[in-house]
Amino acid sequence: MTQKLSRRDFLKLSSIAIGAAALPTLSPNDLRLAAPSMGLGRVTVLGLRLMKRPRWTTDLIRTTKADEVVELYRAVVGEGKPFVHNNVWFEVEGGYLHSSWVQPVKNEPQTPVTSPLPLNGLFGEIYVPYTEAYESPDTKSKIVYRLYYSTVSKIDKLQQVNGTTWYHLFDEEKPFGFWVDGKTMRIIASDEITPISPEETDKRVVADLDTHWLSAFEGKTEVFRTRFASGASFFDPVSNQQKLYITPGGKHPISRKFVSTHMAGGVAPNGYDLPGVGWVSIFATGGAAIHSTYWHNDYGRPRSHGCLNCTPDAAKWLFRWTTPEVTYSPGKIEVPWPGGTRVEVEGTPPTFTNDGSS
Repeated sequence: MTQKLSRRDFLKLSSIAIGAAALPTLSPNDLRLAAPSMGLGRVTVLGLRLMKRPRWTTDLIRTTKADEVVELYRAVVGEGKPFVHNNVWFEVEGGYLHSSWVQPVKNEPQTPVTSPLPLNGLFGEIYVPYTEAYESPDTKSKIVYRLYYSTVSKIDKLQQVNGTTWYHLFDEEKPFGFWVDGKTMRIIASDEITPISPEETDKRVVADLDTHWLSAFEGKTEVFRTRFASGASFFDPVSNQQKLYITPGGKHPISRKFVSTHMAGGVAPNGYDLPGVGWVSIFATGGAAIHSTYWHNDYGRPRSHGCLNCTPDAAKWLFRWTTPEVTYSPGKIEVPWPGGTRVEVEGTPPTFTNDGSS
């Protein structure tokens, strides 16, 4: 069941920052995922326009820097065009930013673990807007990546250097991994991965490519709902052609799951190299998955390389609710056919669409 919201009701709920879309309906599950206050936002692109009012035709105040961190005063309904899927803007100091390119973040430095790690390590998530990952536990060493809020990685080593606790992060694409300041990561407790409704045997996920709504059902009852971004088309410089990366339609069982993995593919300018993608549930032969997203806040349209991009909270909920179940150690699983929970992809995929990224 969904809850109808008037424009006035939506504005009362303007602190909700879990997704970018201004929706005519909002389920109770979405409300439970809402942040208690607007907090901070990280601009995900270079040159996002800060407008005097929440529409594209008003005076331009300035353009932003990539990774600029701003205080989010509130979310308001503004002009959606040309982004008809999303008419939510964030009010910030001086004006308004379109929410599709502003990732809601936290800035909560942590007290690092200093005791020996468990044999199989610990999972952690970046809990500041962003941090640098270094080749060695030294800020003078080479920067390997910039890691963003909600990035999830396995910590497999600790090292104390001049009073700073460094975490070494395992990465399957980087044989030697990389190091981050321990204050930037929150340890993920084992109970955060415990299954949701494990006694329920009749579960399915339905993703509608026409509406970009994803629903979780127990029997005939919808128990969860969220927006997503689906597969789109990109220009391939190698073939000099537009290339489709559509999300595969039909019914697919979830066969592999990872608390964290590194996703990479393609070539510039539309390739992607994304360490620490969290809460990954792979459901199709080609590797399409439901997963967390930190590189945009743009849900409700095609803009991925075939996966179903969700907010971090939504992807985590679905990871815990679907089968096969994953234990904290090793934090991943692969099962043979017939697999786990079915993901049913409905609707019409795009032909040639837009820009987008991963």
